[in-house]
Amino acid sequence: MKSKKLIVLAAILLLSLACSLLGPANTTDPSANLAATQNALQLTQIAIESQQSGGNNEQPPSNNNSSDPPAPTAQVVPQAPPAAVTRATGFGPAQPWGAGGGCHKACHFADVNGDGFDDFIAEDNDGIYVLLSTGSGFAPYQKWSGGGCQKACHFADVTGDGKADFIAEDNNGIFVMPSTGSGFAAHEPWGEGGGCNKACHFADVTGDRKADFIAEDNDGIYVLPSTGSGFGAAQPWGKGGGCQKACHFSDVTGDGIADFIAEDNNGIFVLRSNGSGFGPAEPWGEGGGCHRACHFADVTGDGKVDWIAEDNDGIYVLPSTGSGFPAYEPWGKGGGCQKACHFADVTGDGIADFIAEDNNGIFVLVAQ
Repeated sequence: MKSKKLIVLAAILLLSLACSLLGPANTTDPSANLAATQNALQLTQIAIESQQSGGNNEQPPSNNNSSDPPAPTAQVVPQAPPAAVTRATGFGPAQPWGAGGGCHKACHFADVNGDGFDDFIAEDNDGIYVLLSTGSGFAPYQKWSGGGCQKACHFADVTGDGKADFIAEDNNGIFVMPSTGSGFAAHEPWGEGGGCNKACHFADVTGDRKADFIAEDNDGIYVLPSTGSGFGAAQPWGKGGGCQKACHFSDVTGDGIADFIAEDNNGIFVLRSNGSGFGPAEPWGEGGGCHRACHFADVTGDGKVDWIAEDNDGIYVLPSTGSGFPAYEPWGKGGGCQKACHFADVTGDGIADFIAEDNNGIFVLVAQ
């Protein structure tokens, strides 16, 4: 538009010039005046034609009704739907993972070297032996500590480095031998006194990835949070005398914090941990518990610990929904284990497997 105005002005100036040439001063040469006027008109016509032919650099306005084909648009490629989340629904066949009759005192399973596989820990008369899991079997045994425990031995990660430590419950207190990944370091006093009136437990009830000391006493449940180098002061987290049959501490809700599970005569009750205490008791399972023993481990692989009932006719699993144990599923036939049943992730896939401690060795039934 601006260039068009300039052309019009130029035309007016040229016409004015032509008119001035036609004025009285030039009346003596009419042919010259006529030629000047024709030249001015010719220059104006050339300027107008130059503008119409695109001689300037301005682009014409776009025409939405142009017959030019539209620019190609990006093609939307349909995405495949996300894969369905599957869970384990049973145990595979028994596989021999260790010869012999198990352990002289007790067998434990925990990840003591931090590689993601739960290892076999044999508590024997002359010390603690570790058989590291390879994911398909146990390596030869290695002596990691001598002595044992006066009351009970526990294995849990109280230092928060991803490796289960050796916790000795003795007559004069709680001693911790941190795992180095290839052995247990010297014992450190982490708690004075004789332990617990009823039972001692170790689980992360505060949610900081360090297992805390949980004392099951006559007048209730006390928690001594782990600082990574010791246990803090005892805090009352639950009134009463604990549980009628047994107390357990595992994350059944899937929030990363171990909850309080009371195995009572009339069923299973869960008291959710909020990181600083336990909530009210919620009925999660009816009946009197289990014929032989109750276990709690995530055998389905969904991040929530399930209820495993070791009964006379086999192993039954009641998967956790995060708010209850709705129904049992038969996962193993027979009467369980000759010595003891354990549930731990020895294959490293994030799902707890069934470990049968029998008279002639250790057998693993992989959850699948």
